[in-house]
Amino acid sequence: MPGVNKNGKAYDSGDVEIVIDGILEHGISKITYGSKQDHQINHSLNNEGHSWSRGKNNHSCSLTMDLAAVRFWEKRAGGVLPNLKPFDINVTIVNEFNEVINDTVTVKFTDQGREIGGEMNLQKEFEMLCLGIKYGS
Repeated sequence: MPGVNKNGKAYDSGDVEIVIDGILEHGISKITYGSKQDHQINHSLNNEGHSWSRGKNNHSCSLTMDLAAVRFWEKRAGGVLPNLKPFDINVTIVNEFNEVINDTVTVKFTDQGREIGGEMNLQKEFEMLCLGIKYGS
């Protein structure tokens, strides 16, 4: 684990660039993605665990978009977001003091809708079908 870099700069949200299907997207206010692999303990007849096994990999992604960005993608989809084929989201995090991080998340819309509240900027969170994640590619 790296030591503390006194007066150093951490990665922050201002260092993030998001490209969706080859288009630089400014209407994303939040993206969350991750991977999890199933694990289990294998038991013997005496009910004690004697080994472990790994199973399937599962990926998840959610995306919060401004309504203007949602409309752009709806128009590309002929009005129906789930009609879009799977696409890549490239998340690049870089600042002048740290290593560049580039992740590629392959996703598909599964739903469509609006979220209307009392805020000035209307946004909607989408739970995406996540087909895969390449970390640090």
